[in-house]
Amino acid sequence: MFRLIGARTFLFALGVFGMLAGTAGAQYAGGTAGGGGAKAAAGGGPAKLDNNYHIGFERPEAWGLKYFASSSLLGGLPAPPPGEDYRFGAITVGLEMDWLPQLDAGQQRIGFNGRAFEDLNKAPIFARPVVRIGLPDKFSVVIAAPLPFELFGVRAHLLSFGLERPLVQRGRWTLAWRGYGQVGSVKGAFTCPNGVLGFAPGSPGNPTSCVGESADVATHRYAGSEFEFSYRLPRNPKIVPHVAAGGNFIDAAFQTHAPVTAGLDQTRLWTRGGTFSGTAGITYLVTQRAAFTVDAFYSPLWVQRNATAARTNDSLFNVRALLSYRFR
Repeated sequence: MFRLIGARTFLFALGVFGMLAGTAGAQYAGGTAGGGGAKAAAGGGPAKLDNNYHIGFERPEAWGLKYFASSSLLGGLPAPPPGEDYRFGAITVGLEMDWLPQLDAGQQRIGFNGRAFEDLNKAPIFARPVVRIGLPDKFSVVIAAPLPFELFGVRAHLLSFGLERPLVQRGRWTLAWRGYGQVGSVKGAFTCPNGVLGFAPGSPGNPTSCVGESADVATHRYAGSEFEFSYRLPRNPKIVPHVAAGGNFIDAAFQTHAPVTAGLDQTRLWTRGGTFSGTAGITYLVTQRAAFTVDAFYSPLWVQRNATAARTNDSLFNVRALLSYRFR
């Protein structure tokens, strides 16, 4: 008979996850946002475009938001299993490195409902330190955040956090649970990159009529939960294969800040919806305290590229790695 965690512990874990999802969902309570129209700037300056739109979760702009929000999901990449038990106060520090696949020209054409190009191939990798701290009753809290300085033309201010616990431990295999969330944003020149400024406004090379480099902000909030199964190989206990599956609620927004011929475009788009994700990988226990983990990540992401196009799955598939060391 499997020994499951007590009802009090399990309800506590579910309550924490519910709090994360409720916080994300409450950001836009009240339904869709209305448009503000073009307004004259103070002093008779150029027009200020500050429309605020809710867009469907399968529009091209929404696909771009959920694609990059999914790239930072705090899923998979488990901590190395402890030698004997889960210790209160144990500290594990790691460095996560994720490969970001380059998008083709069609995938980057997401502006104006799939009619305008945006510069999305900024960074080839996503890196962040990860810290785990042991709590009572075998819980662990996870905190991850990229360093807040500009790299590859983007500046990330993201904070990911999670709560995890083994649910069932039976011999060499373990079934674990994790609830996680993220707040924050990424800033960069997506709508008006420097490369389009050499073309005449309104031309094929500059279809959005940019007259200066933009400072756009993409907000990536999410809450999610996953279950992970791992198994320690009998003949080589240093190798631990694992698989995980989870569900996510993404609440994302894109704030344009682009100088164009009509004035300062500050159009805001927001969307929210659910996704699924899965990971599979291997952890190699270098020592009793150090481990190296490699995961393959997959999340199906549905999109309708234009009004006449079919609904397709333009998924995110990437490879992630974590080098970790447990101090206590």
